[in-house]
Amino acid sequence: MNRLQKKPPKEVFVRIFCCTFMPTCKTLLSFTDNHQGANIKGCITRNRNNMKLTSKIILGIILSIFFVSLLFIISFSFTERKNFRPSNVGNIHLPQENQTGIELDTFHVIKIDKEAFDSKEYSISPGDLCELYFDSIRDQNKPDMLFIPEALKDFVSVDTSKDTLNIKLNLWDLCRKYKSDEYNYYSISGINLHFIISKINVINELQELSVKIKNIETDSIKIDSRGDVRIDSCKVGVIEPVVRTDRRRLTIENCIARTINLDLDYMKNWDIGENCTICEENFTGSKDYHVTIHKNEAGKINWLPKNKEAKLNFTIQGDTTQIQIR
Repeated sequence: MNRLQKKPPKEVFVRIFCCTFMPTCKTLLSFTDNHQGANIKGCITRNRNNMKLTSKIILGIILSIFFVSLLFIISFSFTERKNFRPSNVGNIHLPQENQTGIELDTFHVIKIDKEAFDSKEYSISPGDLCELYFDSIRDQNKPDMLFIPEALKDFVSVDTSKDTLNIKLNLWDLCRKYKSDEYNYYSISGINLHFIISKINVINELQELSVKIKNIETDSIKIDSRGDVRIDSCKVGVIEPVVRTDRRRLTIENCIARTINLDLDYMKNWDIGENCTICEENFTGSKDYHVTIHKNEAGKINWLPKNKEAKLNFTIQGDTTQIQIR
């Protein structure tokens, strides 16, 4: 009793409170700890269950794809595969054995195009091995002629409008006649037109058709094409080529020409071979251009800008070159 009296009243109260309520507090703390532990264990258990469920779903998807692929391979091996198509492209090739000739009326320019058609069923275009080949008349008493494969005869129309000779390809009817299966796209190869004419002034609206001119001696060659243009082994006064499609190319080889006129607004890719003899090369354009030429490409090069903003920057390939600026 003396010890109790010597302690402050506050400390006595704390001791009495602890002795009275401590067991209850311990019980509450123990219950709380156990409850939180149970929650944590429950969360861990649920996460593990979720991970197991996700793994099972992924594994099920993989197994499903495997079994479907296996069934497809097994069933495909037992079919006759008559209707199997490796792609959605149908290839049609026109035979070239028999040729037919069409006499051409007097013209100033030839324009090659295709008949317009609107089809939601499939698309059609000329494919590989399609050329416009030009040759000059050896006998001036003979008329201008166009030779085409006989299989193409009923699908080419020729008419004259003013001074233009219009040649149009009916690809729609051509495809309907020769297609053997249903595809989304048809590529027709073997569309070859061979011209034997006195003058070469051509507009080609089909980028799939390449223009080839070889072994011709004439005053001028004027070509406006959306397809490739190749001029080989010709003796010409003036060559005026235009290739309007960026992916297409102009190639001039083994030619002798007095003048070549190049409009850089339309010419993106071209090559003039070192074996050519060009007296004068004229460049024109309306923008800023960079051109690479070889030292023997032309005896004289002229820059004729369309406006004040136009510029020509060129690189010359070769060891020694003389440049005169006027």
